This record gives sequence, structure tokens and C-alpha cells, in this order.
Amino acid sequence: MLLLAEGGVLLTDSSALVVADVHLGKSAAFRARGLPVPEGDNARDFLRLTAMVRKYDARHLIIAGDLFHAPSSITAELETALKQFLTAIAIPVTLVVGNHDAKISRLPRVLTCVSQLDLAGLSILHDPAHRLGRHLHLAGHWHPVVKISEGKRTSLRLPCFLFRQDVLVLPAFGSFTGGEVLKPMPDDRIFVTLREAVVEIPSALIC
Repeated sequence: MLLLAEGGVLLTDSSALVVADVHLGKSAAFRARGLPVPEGDNARDFLRLTAMVRKYDARHLIIAGDLFHAPSSITAELETALKQFLTAIAIPVTLVVGNHDAKISRLPRVLTCVSQLDLAGLSILHDPAHRLGRHLHLAGHWHPVVKISEGKRTSLRLPCFLFRQDVLVLPAFGSFTGGEVLKPMPDDRIFVTLREAVVEIPSALIC
């Protein structure tokens, strides 16, 4: 299992690429409420996913929940872009349905949708709180961010991978997503992307 600088995980035995919390259509959902949010996040995220699939020669793309943001996200333009993306990557795509996806009564039929996916000795789900058993789980939902001290009055906030007990929580992949600053527990391991490499952060540096 490789943690990728782009914010995903590659399962090397099956060549499966896992990302979480893309939140496609979030800007459209904001615009539907009258907020002047610019477009472009969907196209950017489709390009990033396509580049990852090709770079790592992935054979299966798995979204660990919240591919979409809200019912108002599913526009004709997004459905067309999704079909073009699936045609471009030409590999199976599985959506592990997240809490935002569950609010959408009609998910696009071009996707395979499941509540949990068991693969190569691990379970992929959306909410870490729903894990069962003591085997390894991959999850999303938390949008984890770590705060790293940079001095007495300054700090960095970086999306991170959080390994806690038997679950690896992935950072949110979407370009237009927020993050929750972690309160690390004693045995947590935290990894961030620095200069296009994934590195583990010593606990002494975490605010």
C-alpha cells in the first residue's frame, strides 16, 4: 500500500487507486443557493484523477465516499463530464457511498455503488466510525488536516493521512473542500505531502 503525494492510496497487489471526498459539484451547490462561487473545480479534479490513473497504471478506481456534494450538484454538465472522464480512464470505478452521496436519490448509473468494499484483506468504507473488526480499513469523511508549528506565532495547516488504530483516513481529494484540524491521539501516525513526497510528521512538531 503506497501513500501518494496527490492524496490517494495505491493498493499495489490489485493496482487499485483509492481516493476520498472529491465533492464534485460543490461549487454548483453553492451557486444554487445564490453564492457567487466560480466554476472549474470539477474539471480540475477530473484532470487530477485522470493523471493519477495514468501515472500509477491503476486498474480500478475506488472513491471512499462523497464523490458528489449535494443533489443540486448533479447537473447535466456534471453528468456529461463524468461520462467523458470514465471513457478517458477506461477502468472500473466503484463508489463507496458516503453521507453526501446518500442524499442523492439518483446516483449516475455509470457508477458501481456499494456501502463497503472488501478488497485484498482490507475494508474500504466512508466513515471511520463504521469500521468493524480488527483488520485494516481505509476511510475518508474526516477531511483530516494537521497543524504544524513554524515558530512562536505561525503554523502550517496541511491535509494529511491519519493512521489511527486499525484505520487509515485519507485526506479530502476535492479542490473545493475544507479540512478539520486533528487533535492527535498518543499512538496516531500522521503523514503529509512535502515537496511531492509523503513524509511522516514527528509528534513534537504538531500543534
